[in-house]
Amino acid sequence: MANFVQSPCDQAVIRAGATAVPCAKSSAPWILAATILGSSMAFIDGTVVNVALPALQWSLKATVVDVQWVVEAYSLLLASFLLVGG
Repeated sequence: MANFVQSPCDQAVIRAGATAVPCAKSSAPWILAATILGSSMAFIDGTVVNVALPALQWSLKATVVDVQWVVEAYSLLLASFLLVGG
């Protein structure tokens, strides 16, 4: 059988909710623009990695397979940050 124990929190504090002030209506377009720019940076960064591949391959004297690992490592790192950051 499960024993449910009431948490030691004050019920009034839980019901009070957040005390954050909502943002002004005039800032909504700026918030939207910042969100779009932030999410598009992930795609732009992926393009930058692909553009830099020939220079990386030449300077590191790497094979095509080695350079492919650079792209895969970057994509994996970016995906892990997206999972953690939401």
